[in-house]
Amino acid sequence: MIATPRSRPWDETLDPPLEWLERANRHALVTRLVSSAVHDVSNALQVVSGAAEMLALDAGPEAVNRRSAAIVNQAMGATAVLQQLTGFAREPVRPAEPLSLRALAERVVALRQYSLRKLRVASQVAGDEGECRAPVRQVLQVLLNLVVNAEQGLAGRSEGRLTLTVSSAAEHVDLVVADDGPGLDEAMRRAVLLWPPPAVPESGALGIGLLVSHHLVERMGGRLSLGPSADGGLAVELRLRR
Repeated sequence: MIATPRSRPWDETLDPPLEWLERANRHALVTRLVSSAVHDVSNALQVVSGAAEMLALDAGPEAVNRRSAAIVNQAMGATAVLQQLTGFAREPVRPAEPLSLRALAERVVALRQYSLRKLRVASQVAGDEGECRAPVRQVLQVLLNLVVNAEQGLAGRSEGRLTLTVSSAAEHVDLVVADDGPGLDEAMRRAVLLWPPPAVPESGALGIGLLVSHHLVERMGGRLSLGPSADGGLAVELRLRR
């Protein structure tokens, strides 16, 4: 990994202010999640509608039980999607609290399942629990940025791999988000942490996710570093104090 510089001269000179960029980044993430939630809920409603129509044609006991179970399962799935979305959108700002880094990683992967399936990206969360103390809202924002960044790197490939691996040491916990996409060279790995971004992505994304994540992690007393993954893509290591 290539450690990012600890000095932050842009804190005082950044225009717009970094706090504004944090809010813009968070709103952009919510917009992405809403888009995914709409597709998931729409698919669930189609299944519910189809099952209800079939019940009207065949109201036998076996058909009722089978299709009622399908309706219940789809309704529960749609409810879970909406709860995950509103959970992130309404996550309150709280001070540092005990958390499991692995549990948050699994939550983020669940939030991005629609996009990952659409891109045909195989995702995996591995490692230990990674118990530490940190602000949940900020950690979620960072992890979502890292996963979305990996999605952008894997876009256009026939298939890809994304792994989130948690490990713990005596004084810190690490989470490495690694993909097998095209990666970034050393100059670009440094440039994406500066303002303004080196280029406006063709995808229409703001291009500030890594910059904002770097700032949030430093505010937590942690470190964010970028380097090549074992598969030649990008690996981003998040390190937080225990």
